[in-house]
Amino acid sequence: MDPSLILVALGAIVLMAYLLDFVGRRLRVPAVVLLIFSGLALSALDDFTGVKLDLPHELLPVLGTVGLILIVLEGALDISLTREHIGLVGRTALVALLGILCTGGLIAVFLMAVFKLPTFQSMLLAAPLAIISSAVAIPAASALAPNQRVFVVYESSLSDILGVIIFYALLSYNGNVGELLVSQIGEVTLSVVVGLLMALAVFWLMPRIDHHVRVLPLIFGIVLLYGVGKMMHLAPLVMVLLVGLLLNNGFLIERLTRGRMKAAASFATDLEGFKHLTAEFTFVVRSFFFVLLGFSTKLANLANPMAWGIAAVIMVCCILPRLPLLRWVAGERSRALVFFAPRGLITVLLFMSLPEEYRLPDAPPATVMLVILMWAMLLTYGSVRFNDSSRKEAAPAGSPPTLP
Repeated sequence: MDPSLILVALGAIVLMAYLLDFVGRRLRVPAVVLLIFSGLALSALDDFTGVKLDLPHELLPVLGTVGLILIVLEGALDISLTREHIGLVGRTALVALLGILCTGGLIAVFLMAVFKLPTFQSMLLAAPLAIISSAVAIPAASALAPNQRVFVVYESSLSDILGVIIFYALLSYNGNVGELLVSQIGEVTLSVVVGLLMALAVFWLMPRIDHHVRVLPLIFGIVLLYGVGKMMHLAPLVMVLLVGLLLNNGFLIERLTRGRMKAAASFATDLEGFKHLTAEFTFVVRSFFFVLLGFSTKLANLANPMAWGIAAVIMVCCILPRLPLLRWVAGERSRALVFFAPRGLITVLLFMSLPEEYRLPDAPPATVMLVILMWAMLLTYGSVRFNDSSRKEAAPAGSPPTLP
């Protein structure tokens, strides 16, 4: 293909994503929804013109993985840990874990009953569909009140982390629960140690780099950490989450090192620059991923009645346990949070990594995409329906709402 055409396409996608972000905020529609539909429109245009643009097979998984790293990092950099919010962390972790187990269990039962699949294969196929996508949920949560927004950031990030751990544990140990638990305890513990060391390194380096290129090497160092952790079969998202949390809560590093490491005078300014570039980099990667996700979907496949039927049952399995978990486990009474559990980037990535022998040959190819689109529509409804009322539930009069 002509390199000039590629450059035009790259520039057009970024500028279009920037415009859609403005439009989405005005219409109170999550920008991710508009990006997916833009990709679908480009796919239809590609079919109509007969250009037939072929994307490299590895492009979407790589973009998705980098986007996942940056989104978890960006979310962690927005969270300030205080003693009074330790309970919130515990509740969101429990809701995320039980949500994966309950939703995954219902979907697995459905797959076993309808497609006569073995239990292990059904669990493996159900796991990606049970995970909330932080790539979709976190940007859309800006419509919510501050306390609800933080809940979504914690829940979706922890759902990504726990879901990936469960999925790869199942894949690695073929359903052997005893071996799986022993191995995961060791892997998560080692991941925590490595994440702490990386956070200490970034904390020390950030104010000491005097080169004009300062932030990008640190971001790509975190990407490198994720890749090495993945190759070593650790829990790399745990590392990324720890790096972001500790950087945004420098007092924890001072306590961990017993005062041996203290924030430099310029650390706050350096951290703001780090957050700013991370947010911009995340925006670009996420935009490309969701546009290309829509582009790689054939519109003809979306018209398959069987795909709609399977996707509808999966949606029911996702929604049924959510309201009881929010009310009885998390103690959250807001109906808005029911709609902020979308599927997206992580679901696509995990399905792409499934070995061929575990895939479901009888399922229509657009089933997963329909689940993502259905959740996107629910998320849009939640963003529009609860936007104004959510903001009225913010902090008491006289005190500006801030993230805890």
